[in-house]
Formats: sequence, structure tokens, C-alpha cells
Amino acid sequence: MFVREGCDWSAKAVYAALENKGTDLPELERELGLKSGSMRNVFYRQCRKYEAAIAEKIGVEPAVIWPSRYQVDAREVA
Repeated sequence: MFVREGCDWSAKAVYAALENKGTDLPELERELGLKSGSMRNVFYRQCRKYEAAIAEKIGVEPAVIWPSRYQVDAREVA
């Protein structure tokens, strides 16, 4: 699995990371009480709840998986 720092992970990379942790999206959906296939939306649009659940299972912050969705604007900090 190849993930470039500062770039969003591909769906394949996320699936592989979950598999490495002994789980998958369908299992995570069942744990959260979601309809089958619901979490696939996370690969197409922002959904903080799904992003957080996936990141927690993998063991990283959501910003590591989806940095483009969690960028801090320097103007907001100043």
C-alpha cells in the first residue's frame, strides 16, 4: 500500500488499513447501526462521523487519511 504524505488516501488504502486491523466497512457499519453501503459515501463527500469512525479503527486521526478535508487556513490561526 502506497500513501503519499499530505494526500488523501485512496479507497483501496483505507480498505487495506481496515483489513490490517481485522475489520472492514461492512463490519463497521453494523457496529454503528448503519445501512449496508452507507459508509462508502465517505470516499466521495465529507462526513465527519464516518471519517472519525474509520480513523479510530485504523488508529490515526482523520486528518491523516483525508488531509484535504482538515486543512487549517493560516488566516484563521492569525
